[in-house]
This record gives sequence, C-alpha cells and structure tokens, in this order.
Amino acid sequence: MPKSLESISKGLNISIKRPILLVPFIAPVVVQWVFSMLAQLFPIRYYFIEEPNTLILMFGSFIAAILGFIAACMLIDMVNDVLNNQSISLSKSLNFVVSRISTLIVTAIVAALLSITVILLPIAIFIVVIAIIETVDVIESIKRAFTFVSKNLSEVIVFIVLVIVIGMAFSYGFSLIPIVGPYVGTLVSWLLNAVFTASATYFYISLRSPPPSPPSPSPPPSR
Repeated sequence: MPKSLESISKGLNISIKRPILLVPFIAPVVVQWVFSMLAQLFPIRYYFIEEPNTLILMFGSFIAAILGFIAACMLIDMVNDVLNNQSISLSKSLNFVVSRISTLIVTAIVAALLSITVILLPIAIFIVVIAIIETVDVIESIKRAFTFVSKNLSEVIVFIVLVIVIGMAFSYGFSLIPIVGPYVGTLVSWLLNAVFTASATYFYISLRSPPPSPPSPSPPPSR
C-alpha cells in the first residue's frame, strides 16, 4: 500500500480507536455553530433581502481557527505519544502546546504564507508537525520540512491530493443537506481536519530519517 493511503488509513484508525484525540476539536465546532446561529438571528438586510451577518461569521471563524490550531497541535503531540507507545493526556498535551505557543504561532504564520504559493504547500503542511514532534524552533522546522519533502516528494504530493479531494468531497456533500447542512458540514470538516492531522503526523514519523546513533564509547587506553 502506498504510504499516502496507509497514512490516511492509519490516521482514521487511530482517531476511531482513541476518541479522546478528537476532544480538543469540540471547542472550534461549538464556537462555529454558535456564531452561525447568531449570524442567522442578526442578518444583514439589503432592501427586501436578508443574508446571514458576514461580520459575525468572520469573527466566529477567527475564534474557531485559533481554537482549532491549538486542538491540532495537541492532536499532533498525542498521536506522537500513541505511535511511541506512551500514554496520552489532554492536560499534558495542552501544557506542552501552551509552553511553546509563541514558536508554534510564528511557525503557523510561516506555514500560512508558504501555502499561499501553492508550490510550497507541501512544506507548509509539515512545518508545524515537525516543530511539535522534534521540539525545534521555526528556522529548524523549515529546514527539516524542506529536507523531508524533497526526499519524499512523490508520496507527499499524492498525500496532499488525497487530503484535498476527500476533504472537498465530504464537506461539499454534507453542506447540501437542507437546513442542518452547514452545521453538519462544519462538524465533518473539523473531524476530517483531525483525521488528516493524525495522518500527517503518522506520515512524517514513518518516513523521517532516523536520528543519528550516538557514538560508541572509546575503549579505555591500554597501559
């Protein structure tokens, strides 16, 4: 099985077997639902036409994005623990993310800027993953992301295409459901985000170069 398909399958499997990994994503889902309802309750009126309040929607999306970013960082740390056969803890992962929040925010900004170029999207996807798993700074995360993607370019491209296609298909399909469609679509989008984050974490860990082995101790000098 190609590593891209294996990673998505593994990400889904880990998420189903350990639903605690999805708990941090409850916050952005609820926030987006609440602000979507508020946008409907306080619409913008253009003569005889009413539309959901875009300002409320944008503010809700902004808050949800912040909470979603924290949730994704926590998920990466917890999946790393799972793959290393360690116990997982929401509080431990939250404390870890908070302790490195300034580095992670700068890393996320860099990733967002790189993703705009499309060409550098593969780099952007793995920068935050590397920053968390390897516990390195922004510059080192960028360097390692470039190295990782260049060594596994074909697999990375296939992985990204699968993520985009699956995400668009599910989100669009559920959004067509009358009345509750947008709310279901929001839930599905965040759940897919969680699964794909877990998949990207597994993808990186399974393909990264092994750390260099420590030098063997020198024999004691002979007398």
